Amino acid sequence: MPGLAFQSLPAEDAEFCADAADPLERDESYYFDDSDGAYAVAEPDPFADAAVTPVRRPSLRAELGSVPAVAVSGLVRPGLPPLPVPPGLDGVLPSGLRRGSTIAVTGSVSVLLALLGAPSRQGAWSAMLGMPAVSAEAAAEAGIDLRRLAIINPPTGGDWTAASWTTAVGALLDAVDVVVARPGVTPITDGAARRLAARARTRDAVLILFGQQATTWPAVQTRLSARHGRWSGIGDGHGRITGRQLIVSVTGKATSGRPRETELWL
Repeated sequence: MPGLAFQSLPAEDAEFCADAADPLERDESYYFDDSDGAYAVAEPDPFADAAVTPVRRPSLRAELGSVPAVAVSGLVRPGLPPLPVPPGLDGVLPSGLRRGSTIAVTGSVSVLLALLGAPSRQGAWSAMLGMPAVSAEAAAEAGIDLRRLAIINPPTGGDWTAASWTTAVGALLDAVDVVVARPGVTPITDGAARRLAARARTRDAVLILFGQQATTWPAVQTRLSARHGRWSGIGDGHGRITGRQLIVSVTGKATSGRPRETELWL
């Protein structure tokens, strides 16, 4: 503005203004003394959430190792009772036909029918696969309920292949109590035979193998072989047959590895 004149400030006032204009260059200790730490303590906020202190847990291995071991009973499926055997075989098979077992029978169809008759009288279902023609009358006389007996033939009317035979036996083990199967002409591998034995064990079924190939079948717990004894009821040129005696030999786990023999009258 016209008529105004600016006068210079004294030296001490100019120095003070310079310090105020540039606070970064002034000595902060001259204006703020926090040497005793009084101003470094923050006041707590009464409305803030309480601080959460993290909990350090031990490792999972150490935690599980400190828990005492207890028996687990709820996951174990109770076993089914064994199937009965005919009176003539209860001496060599005192525990009956143990469910989940694999049995080999050779030498006599009559012994095979007798093994099926006792369980069938108590309501068990049975199936025959790959067997030769069996008389329905003979099966009924052995005590088999024909209403609970299934006869399975090859799907094409010919011989069983190894794949179709093992598939059919495995399906029957899922459905019935006792499965009687005669291995076909095509040999079954040891792996397939052991898988069938495992299937019988997990399904609480009884797998009975019949025929000469059953003598070398793997994973068999009990083996029964029969040989002819004598006939009864006939004399020298007269009489009628009233009975037949068979000598049955039993080996395997059921006899603790020691062979046992018994007489079976049919």
